[in-house]
Amino acid sequence: MKLSVLHRIWVMVVIGCIWMPLAAAAAPVRIAILPFSIHADKDYAFLQKGIAEMLASRLSVPEKVVVIDPALTVRAAEALRGKSSESLARQAGAELKADYAVHGSITILGESVSIDAVTVDINGSRPALTFFKQTQDLGGVIPQVDRLAEEINTRLLGLAPRATGAQGAAGPPPAAAGRPQAAPPVQPDVHKHPEKLLQKSPFASSQTEEASGQTPSHRLNPAFQAAYGDSVEDNTVFWKSRNYDHMINSIDVGDVDRDGLLETVVATPEKIIIYRFAQGRQETIAEIETGNFLRNISVSIGDINRNGTPEIFVTALTIQLNALESYVLEYDGAKFKPLVEKSRYYYSVVQHPTLGTLLLGQRQASSVSTPFDAPVFEMTWKGADYEPDRQILPGRKASLLGLVYGDIMNSGGDSIAAFDPYDHLQVILPGGKVEWKDDDVYGGTVLYFALPPNAPGDGEQPFYLPVRIRSADLDKDGKNELIVFRNEGGTGRKLGVRRYFKNSRIEALGWDGLALHPLWKTRQLSGRIQDLVVADFDNDGADEILAAVVSKEGAIIFTDARSSLIAYDLSRPK
Repeated sequence: MKLSVLHRIWVMVVIGCIWMPLAAAAAPVRIAILPFSIHADKDYAFLQKGIAEMLASRLSVPEKVVVIDPALTVRAAEALRGKSSESLARQAGAELKADYAVHGSITILGESVSIDAVTVDINGSRPALTFFKQTQDLGGVIPQVDRLAEEINTRLLGLAPRATGAQGAAGPPPAAAGRPQAAPPVQPDVHKHPEKLLQKSPFASSQTEEASGQTPSHRLNPAFQAAYGDSVEDNTVFWKSRNYDHMINSIDVGDVDRDGLLETVVATPEKIIIYRFAQGRQETIAEIETGNFLRNISVSIGDINRNGTPEIFVTALTIQLNALESYVLEYDGAKFKPLVEKSRYYYSVVQHPTLGTLLLGQRQASSVSTPFDAPVFEMTWKGADYEPDRQILPGRKASLLGLVYGDIMNSGGDSIAAFDPYDHLQVILPGGKVEWKDDDVYGGTVLYFALPPNAPGDGEQPFYLPVRIRSADLDKDGKNELIVFRNEGGTGRKLGVRRYFKNSRIEALGWDGLALHPLWKTRQLSGRIQDLVVADFDNDGADEILAAVVSKEGAIIFTDARSSLIAYDLSRPK
């Protein structure tokens, strides 16, 4: 009798253990979709609302997934304004009793729209998942949101993809033969309206007119507006990375780990990050922390010591921004180790048309001298350090950070293109004579060297650093072009205020015998460009123009920023 009772109890415990997880699994998953932040130079509030509502519609699955009322989610997010994206998502999700929260951003650069989304497990048992979608115009947003929702459902929740009809939406059950069908119910405006806005947006139409209007596209890429009607029909526009939660101060490309593939080296204020882009994927090779007492300003790559492994030259300032502490890294087969530390030189690697890869250096003599004061030298490896050898340019002519050296005038001789302290572009002969100077301004950055106060009680005097110039024969016609960029809007270069730039564009210039003249330019981008390079960054066998775009500066210039990489293909004439 006792055994029978114990047997019954054991059976009940087993059934309970089986039933309880099944009952828990039967409860629908609750998801909170937070308002996506917008990074653009126009008012796209309708897009923010539209994407949230489309995601809510597409993520909802009867008896499996419940999306919390967007109005409740917006109120919860508003109450937590000022917190970081992930912290806000976690707290809002917890208050709404959600299992997962979705947050992200929408970035509009020219005509291209990219959507970054992150799913956060409120209970913390699963790591955050990131999702990224891109389309070349607003008309492509709807199908990309469909794909984004499907990926979230499959990767996050393990749900099978929905069956789709000819229009890409969930298809209705087949009609019974011979039975008249009632008209489909009208969709609520909450779901229909945002999609109509996207399909018939005034911004979408104006962009389309711009793309097919009076300014012809250049033959290298239709995203380039030709200066003289040198055009060709092509579908190539540009690629964009996901958004990074840090400021990118500089980029360069090279095979820094000797694996036969090119890596993209990114300098953020406090670390060096090495990425590899290949076959449509991004891989992080290394992250090298440089601490809280240095600020990385610029990075260049080149095998200057001729040992077969390219070095990474990092120009860095102290935390006070008033002294140089540059350093050099090299891969030893296992890690990136320092070759040189606490150098007083600005570094820049240039590709000379006849001399090959050169390292240029410019010393910062003291905290009271400007970044333009010292002469520029070619640097050579002397066994323990890089030392000045041949003078390239006398002092007080240019800052090395905004200088390129080579056959700028396509004359077979050496010349230099560089910025003056006010962002005017110059062509300078090696002896220091200014051959030509532009009245217009290019470049523009928020990075600066802190000079001492002019008088007791005054603050530091920011001496704004110039930006990089690149030189390359992009169209393989035997003539070099200069690739520069122009940051505009915001506070711009107004005196007495910290700089802020709202939009930007890349331009190519060529020497016509008298001056540098425009060849093409990209359409306007939202955010400021900080650096660019011409290289096969994605290892597809063809060069691209790769640029770092800062879409959010942050609370101060070195923190809470948002950046991304964009790349333009360079089509070769047949």
